[in-house]
Amino acid sequence: MKINVVAIAKPEKDEYAAICERFVKMAGRFGRIETVELFDAKTRKAQESGETTAKARYAELFSPWLKRGYTVALDPSAKTPTTEKFAKLLEGRGEVTFFIGGAYGHGEAFLKSCDARVGLSPLTMSHKVAKVVLFEQIYRALTLINHHPYHK
Repeated sequence: MKINVVAIAKPEKDEYAAICERFVKMAGRFGRIETVELFDAKTRKAQESGETTAKARYAELFSPWLKRGYTVALDPSAKTPTTEKFAKLLEGRGEVTFFIGGAYGHGEAFLKSCDARVGLSPLTMSHKVAKVVLFEQIYRALTLINHHPYHK
């Protein structure tokens, strides 16, 4: 199984990134996880221009990734699945791509182009914390699918 996590974010090497890397390493026996962080001067300028322009830029950056297997947008307004339902979302798929939007989230057109939407929590959290939660849940789902005791 291949899992892509594509985010509108500046690459950083901090304690949050280290936790995510730890989950990626542990998940290595069950599949491959690739993390892609997209942010450039054009994205910064789009965010400064406002929500509509920023969401259009995010969709543009995400566009090449929409053909990468089953696509899932993280969306705070989406239903938050149980761990078991999250695992079922991954199970049996060759490739899954998760999208983490920028400061303004995702545009409605982009959300409709994805196969699914998933909420991580009804609470508002920073991108860094959301990534840690996502990576832990990906690892937990993979252990559940593969009957590994981590889930218990």
